[in-house]
Amino acid sequence: MQELITTYDPLNDYRLILDPPAVVKKKIAAEKTLFDEQYKGMVIAGGQAFIYLAEFSRRETEEQAVVDEISRVALGFMPFKLHLKSFDQLEQREIYIGIEDQMPVQLLSDQVEHALLSVPGARINKLPRVTIAKGLQAAQFLKSWKEYEKKSFSATFVANEMLLLKRMEGFSSWQILKRMAFQNLVMTY
Repeated sequence: MQELITTYDPLNDYRLILDPPAVVKKKIAAEKTLFDEQYKGMVIAGGQAFIYLAEFSRRETEEQAVVDEISRVALGFMPFKLHLKSFDQLEQREIYIGIEDQMPVQLLSDQVEHALLSVPGARINKLPRVTIAKGLQAAQFLKSWKEYEKKSFSATFVANEMLLLKRMEGFSSWQILKRMAFQNLVMTY
């Protein structure tokens, strides 16, 4: 009788982001710190200082095929200038820094969505932004938005790559799986 040997195929989480340079991240972090200091005593959830594009889960054995598809998007995409400007709000529960010209990011997001069509449950961010605080209660939002709707923020950088982050099953931290440089190459599919 032949013994059946099975191997474990973990389900990992992946996140695709645009990662601003250190000087812009520092400016965003300072804004988040200021927000937290001004509204001390309130539990404020804030995102990281990056622009989230997509999120999905895949089995370890399926990882390379998805990475290849996303890499093709990066290879064919041109670096672009990204200008973070002003504060905005979403559903009176989140305060974020907006992107002045959404067109290049939206085009990138659409191409990523197309690349992830074969990935069930992939979530594409339809409003790319940098979150300052999210999950705010009504009182938290009203108190903070009075100030932030009048406040300004400005930072510009060239987006020349995407980062694919990976969180392995059973772990809580994210690691950079792959840097995907925008190379503006002609791609055939």
